[in-house]
Amino acid sequence: MTTVRLRTDEDIPACHQVLCAVYKVSGYPVEGVDDPAPYFNHGGIAWIAENDGIVAGHIAITKAATENVAVALWSQLHPEDANLAITGRLFVNPINRKGGTASRLIDTAVEEARRRGQRLLMFCLIKDQNAIRLYRKLGWQHYGITTFKWEENSQMAAECFAYPPL
Repeated sequence: MTTVRLRTDEDIPACHQVLCAVYKVSGYPVEGVDDPAPYFNHGGIAWIAENDGIVAGHIAITKAATENVAVALWSQLHPEDANLAITGRLFVNPINRKGGTASRLIDTAVEEARRRGQRLLMFCLIKDQNAIRLYRKLGWQHYGITTFKWEENSQMAAECFAYPPL
């Protein structure tokens, strides 16, 4: 049975193991997984999904910052909409995919944003078509394509989504 709960610092080593498994399959996150500290220490709130006490997935909500490409694009399109947050750091162990784990994690983040009165923004790299299909299926509003840059010479198109839709 899958349960979702707040992530604790004690969960980070298990989350990192799952993230490494995800990276081997999909190349997510593109920045790599060698140093987990920046990935997990983001100053926001995070949840994990567990199957029988074993970490199966992760999601987080962080403060909206204009350095985030989804926030930058949304702010250009809707400068009056300031009560924003970022959802991200979503990953599910490859052995737990297709079981609704990602949807449960996303629903948890949406409920928290709703409680806070915030709109969630996020982006998916164009290579991550399964994630893009999932956000569309869950009713997230696609509001544009931008470019995500990492490292010195690396970049890729990113599709941006918002919830709730306008």
